[in-house]
Amino acid sequence: MKTRMVSTSLLVVAVITTATACSDSKQPEASTAATAVTTTAPAKLAPVTLKGMLFGDPPKDMQLVMDEFEKRSKDTLNTKLNIQWNPSADHKQKVKLMMTAGEEVDFVFDADFMNLKELVPQGAYAQLDKYFNNDAYPGLKKAFTPEFVEANKRFDGHLYTIPFTQYFYDLPVVYIRKDLREKYGLGKINSYEDLENFYKKVQEADKTLTPLAVKGNGGFQEIWTGENNTKIPNVGTVGIAGIPILVQLSDDGKKVQNMAALGDEAAAFAKLPAPFNTAKTAYPQYDKWAEWSKYLEKDVVSQKDNKAYFMSGKAASYYGTISSFAADRKKLKETISTADLEFFVLRKDIRDMKPQAISTNYRSNNSIAIPTTSKNIDRTMKYFDWLFSSQENHDLIEYGIPGKHWEAVGSNQIKLLDESKNYIFNAFEMSWNPNMIRLSSDLDESSRKYFEYSAKADTYYSAPLAMFTFDSTNVKAEVASITSKTDPFIQLLKAGQIKDWESQTAKLSGELKALGMDKVRAELQKQIQAYLDKGGK
Repeated sequence: MKTRMVSTSLLVVAVITTATACSDSKQPEASTAATAVTTTAPAKLAPVTLKGMLFGDPPKDMQLVMDEFEKRSKDTLNTKLNIQWNPSADHKQKVKLMMTAGEEVDFVFDADFMNLKELVPQGAYAQLDKYFNNDAYPGLKKAFTPEFVEANKRFDGHLYTIPFTQYFYDLPVVYIRKDLREKYGLGKINSYEDLENFYKKVQEADKTLTPLAVKGNGGFQEIWTGENNTKIPNVGTVGIAGIPILVQLSDDGKKVQNMAALGDEAAAFAKLPAPFNTAKTAYPQYDKWAEWSKYLEKDVVSQKDNKAYFMSGKAASYYGTISSFAADRKKLKETISTADLEFFVLRKDIRDMKPQAISTNYRSNNSIAIPTTSKNIDRTMKYFDWLFSSQENHDLIEYGIPGKHWEAVGSNQIKLLDESKNYIFNAFEMSWNPNMIRLSSDLDESSRKYFEYSAKADTYYSAPLAMFTFDSTNVKAEVASITSKTDPFIQLLKAGQIKDWESQTAKLSGELKALGMDKVRAELQKQIQAYLDKGGK
């Protein structure tokens, strides 16, 4: 996901200042007899250029923001950033190739939906535990609570990333051309039935307009997923190479009782409680995806930027997440003066803002990792410490230059100015943090309520095995082979391009067995049981 994935709208001054202040406070008062008191100024850091790798399009005014960053931090960080921007669809592969080639880079965006699960066990990324909850890095200590750090540690109990999130879940939505809905004489969209009626009207009114724009590598994602939220207290889901595996625990939650993976025979699902006792009822979204594929563009698999496609006026709606609402609405109005934007929240319990509607593992979906080959690990962490050491520093990177791109409204709101279109930064890639959120002052009451709902602790719950992380070290060759087979299949499945998915997943399952899937599943079951034996839930 994130898939904001997102939205946008992807550290060390304090260390020196504090050290100096402490030193000064311990100096004896000057006596009447002149006594020379000498102090040694902290040594200025040598200049360094940190090379980073992010994805998406660089903001037009990125260099202006970097110039301002260098101006503010010259006497402390003495750091420049050199960021390589990869196309979204290519970033995963480019990172993998870069790591294989041993190319020098100081930080990269990575996540579980990218290469993180594979590269961490291979020792590709540095452990970052020591930089957090550390008085020498006050910005990181302030922004990242011990609980948040703990939740984002990997299978071996160590932290390998700087985790970014605003909320524990960025609500998935379908963004809709409000002006078109009103033009067609339709009321506000409150259900999937309403949404489909809108799509039918689009097709009737304009054959050249795509009803729904989605990314080729993401497809429908969470559309039709979890509409009827079913909570079974002893059934969890674990994904291996894109294949969802349902795991039933014993009633006391201490033993692995049954497992069924997508493509398994009916007998495996029959052992599970309803609605997981058949593949059809366990994964009802797959039929809906195939049915709704008629609302997508014909060559959907090749679509790399569904938002840009929508903003160009070629689609009536697009899949996104709520965090980008204000920025996306502004951009749409600037692009198409008569247009307006609204959204449909995809899950009913969330639409109704019910408590404990969202399962979470309290981990971030987005993060920066630092390759072990970097020669500037400390300096990179000093940069991020600076970024999170103040709201002012954070806002420069996330929103751009105050007075030019944005202006503050009160203590925690923001108004985007006309020049903000020249600085659209994927903040989820570098700067998101729950302690530094600014809400748009342009949000209407309904939108604001959803953001407030996302911030409430009782909105979330932890499903069975939500905190479990699979370590692929013992089966990395098998997982690599399986992934090469499943990636293109899952892409087509998510895009609704596989109609007879039950027979096709059964066929895929047989092919995966030949690649070592049984060994992987045995390792998975072994690790889950060990996790439960240690008190995991």
